[in-house]
Amino acid sequence: MELQQMRYFLAAARELNFTRAAMKCNVSQPSLTRAIGILERELGGDLFRRERSLTHLTDLGRRMLPLLAEAIDNADQASRLAKAIRSSNVVSLSLALRDGIPLEPFVPHLLEMAKSFAEFDFKIKRGTPAELEGELKEGKVDILLGPKPENPWERFEHWPLYDCEYSLVFRADHPMSRRDMIRVEDLKGSNLLHRPDCGVSTHLRAHLEQAGVALQPALEFARDDDLLTYLSSSQAIAFLPTISYLRAPLVRRNLEGPDCSYKMFAVTVGGRQRGPALSLFLNQIRAADWRSEAA
Repeated sequence: MELQQMRYFLAAARELNFTRAAMKCNVSQPSLTRAIGILERELGGDLFRRERSLTHLTDLGRRMLPLLAEAIDNADQASRLAKAIRSSNVVSLSLALRDGIPLEPFVPHLLEMAKSFAEFDFKIKRGTPAELEGELKEGKVDILLGPKPENPWERFEHWPLYDCEYSLVFRADHPMSRRDMIRVEDLKGSNLLHRPDCGVSTHLRAHLEQAGVALQPALEFARDDDLLTYLSSSQAIAFLPTISYLRAPLVRRNLEGPDCSYKMFAVTVGGRQRGPALSLFLNQIRAADWRSEAA
């Protein structure tokens, strides 16, 4: 099945006249008729009933019309996109962001990117460190944002950005919300929600256990949005990045105790050609004043 055959069919379906359809397509009427005949044989039935001056679609033709119209529309969109990319009207950027790392600090830079290009297409890939490091190696993503890769590779390039601080988060009506600073011993008996793939959360739990702070059995969440949804309806506590967005009725308080912060890096692959979007984004985040942006 060829695109040209589908285009001839759509023209004939609009005109319901093969002669006029051929004129619209700039081909001879026998050529259009022959192409539609080949299409009918491929589909296994007639698409038109030809009755002298009255040509109309068969049931098969009516059913095929929206499907073939969509196929032609998708092909045209792909052609336009490819042409725009070749002429540099469209630039793309694929970010790898480790689960649990907030997007908020990077949003202003992405918005600035959207102003810099006529058409800016960006994608955000979430996953575990191993998954994202593998995709960066394979060229499936352009840049990785998070702690230094756990599996070193000689071609990884690291650009330090900011220290990601953590704080305790709970409902505004939680008894501890009246305090500005929470002590380790204040957490005794608390239900501390847990992200098993979050090294910071695991480190905090280990520190509390060493300090003799007994916690209720942990509830584990694979995604931060699920954790926040549960947290909004309970009296539990979570340990989350200070720069992450909180919705009502949640508040955050600082913890007086272990330093569970870590350094955020931008990671790229050395020697790999950078497109205009990656080059600009990397320049922006390396030049940013993260002391104010991540505060």
